[in-house]
Amino acid sequence: MKTFKEYLAEGKKSYSFKIKVAGDLPEDFQSNLKTSLERCKVMKMEKLSTTPIQAVPMDFPTMKNCEVHVFEVACEYPITSPEISSDIKSMGLDETCFRVRGSNESSETEQGETEILNTDGLLTDSQYKEGTNVKHKDFFGDDFNKSFLKDLSKVAKQQKKDNGQSEYKLPKAKIDKTGVKSALGS
Repeated sequence: MKTFKEYLAEGKKSYSFKIKVAGDLPEDFQSNLKTSLERCKVMKMEKLSTTPIQAVPMDFPTMKNCEVHVFEVACEYPITSPEISSDIKSMGLDETCFRVRGSNESSETEQGETEILNTDGLLTDSQYKEGTNVKHKDFFGDDFNKSFLKDLSKVAKQQKKDNGQSEYKLPKAKIDKTGVKSALGS
């Protein structure tokens, strides 16, 4: 039988978040963030990755030509994304420079973009209303398949004629006087 301490140890829950910061990081950003989140008992804080410089980084449509630093934070006590955001704002970062996502929240890439920016001639409509109307019967279905097979047979006949080959035809079966076809064909 388990002791109460074992049950208590199994019941520990962690609240994890991903923090993305675009652009240059302030000096000692990671240590300052950890101290500002000490009220939530930070269990783990690590820098996961840094993306290469991108023209328009993902999740930061207003930023241009910058890299994105990704941190993972796990806290022992419950905390929400807006609380972490307010702590980062109090450190002096602008709201447009960072994003905080909980482990249960979907990222903007998973949510899908509601509007595509109209820069550099990109498509502005996610429903593709600007596209041409296509008649599906011209490309699918029984009628299309029949016409496709007719075209193939025409092309095959034309190629045989061009190569000097004639189409092979089976000889007609000869009929006996009795009206029965000969097995050997005379």
